[in-house]
Amino acid sequence: MRPDALERALTAAGLPALWAARHPVLRDPEVLARATAHVAGSLRVQPRPYRIAARLVLRLLPLAFLLMARVRVARSRPEALAYGSRRLARLPGCALLLRSAETLALYGGLDGGPDRVPRPSAPPSVPTGAPT
Repeated sequence: MRPDALERALTAAGLPALWAARHPVLRDPEVLARATAHVAGSLRVQPRPYRIAARLVLRLLPLAFLLMARVRVARSRPEALAYGSRRLARLPGCALLLRSAETLALYGGLDGGPDRVPRPSAPPSVPTGAPT
């Protein structure tokens, strides 16, 4: 499935790389793709002013990362990404987006993965022996 504009914006901002650096479970490409799709879907249903603000912060995030960590997010090792994300978390405009996006990413990446067994929609009927 091809990523949509919000998923591409998240990737361009370097958020999936930051999540994977901070949480080894998100290093699996399939889990990270689910996480990114979940965060994009959550942003998509926000009111328009919030979406506009989120896109603006996403566009500025690589520059903020460069200024805070002194390295580009796209060229960073996991240790540098983790260090940079901790520094970014101190910035008022970035802190809320980083914290909420990371939480949504963990939820989206881990919830409903292939290791989960789907629950039956209704419990099977138990024969009681009573006439119907």
